[in-house]
Amino acid sequence: MDHPHLTSRLIKPTNCSHLRHKGMYVMAEYHAEYDDGGDATAYWCTCTQKPIGPDGGIASAETCKPGRECCG
Repeated sequence: MDHPHLTSRLIKPTNCSHLRHKGMYVMAEYHAEYDDGGDATAYWCTCTQKPIGPDGGIASAETCKPGRECCG
C-alpha cells in the first residue's frame, strides 16, 4: 500500500524534520475562509513522542528550527 507523503501548511521546510501535528495525517482540503490566523495546533516531536523535544523545550513550528540543539 502506498502512503502519501506527509505535508503541512503549518510546518515549513526550515522546521525540524521530527516535528509533527495531527493535521498531517488527515486527508482534507484547506479552506482559507475558515482560517482565523490563530494556531491552536498540538505539535509533537517524533524523537520523544511528546510535545517537548529531546532538549526539554516546547515542540512547535516557532521553536523547532535550525539552531536548536536537537533540530534534525
